[in-house]
Amino acid sequence: MRDIAKQFLRIDVRNGNHTSFWYDVWSQIGCLKEAVGDRGKIALGIVENATMADVLSNNRRRRHRESILNDIEEDINTLRIGGLRDMDDVPLWRSEEGTFGNRFSTKKTWHQLRTRQSICPWSRGIWFPESTPKYSFMIWIAIKNRLQTGDKMHAWNATIHAECTLCHEVQETCHHLFFQCTYSSKVWKSLVQGLLKDGFTADWNTIITIISGSTFPATELFLIRYSLQAAVHSIWRERNSRRHGEEPKDAITLSKLVDKTIILHLLAVKARGHAYLERSLRTWFGTREDLTPS
Repeated sequence: MRDIAKQFLRIDVRNGNHTSFWYDVWSQIGCLKEAVGDRGKIALGIVENATMADVLSNNRRRRHRESILNDIEEDINTLRIGGLRDMDDVPLWRSEEGTFGNRFSTKKTWHQLRTRQSICPWSRGIWFPESTPKYSFMIWIAIKNRLQTGDKMHAWNATIHAECTLCHEVQETCHHLFFQCTYSSKVWKSLVQGLLKDGFTADWNTIITIISGSTFPATELFLIRYSLQAAVHSIWRERNSRRHGEEPKDAITLSKLVDKTIILHLLAVKARGHAYLERSLRTWFGTREDLTPS
């Protein structure tokens, strides 16, 4: 990373004792060794191990045919006119604005190095305070359509059974699994119908829009987001269990297990000092009139 880092570093010459004329970046031109090479060293008459203090004190100005050498002489003369100061040289770091300062910021440096992408509209719907990391990771993969569902496995090997293991009706895809499948849609409905009421939907894209927005009060929105994460994670586990020959759970049993998972999480976060979390358990129980999927 040295070649990248040196683009951000510059030396503010004060006494010049610890700044290399050839290798440190003190001029607008950059590293002079790279800019003019050995021929420039001969033309300027400055030895390779010279410090800025040596050059400003002993070097005399010359005229050159090459403009870059005259630019270097001009930079030297500007510093010489300002005079050496009785303090150490100061390393400066480039900020996002392109200016140099004596404070280093990891965040600002990272923003300058990274390739910027468009803002992800659904990120706050899955990476939110008090979420469960493994659930967030699972739903992130699902949104990216990277889960190894039946349709993807069938594309690798045509002999693989690609039928949905939950409903046995159609080929398994990510959108079918969440929540077009009759099994998973029952689980989803049992969890959030009391929160969404007349706005209940099993359409994946609409659900992602809901968790990414702010149309619901904070408590209800938190419960919808967490219910989605817990449901996706549990349905995917049930799907994998069935594919590996384990005893299947019916939709009612899985719904109750997810409900218990959510309640335990709400008990853990309700004392975190946020009003919307303190209300979450009471609100959740208020929607649990009937845990049996219809």
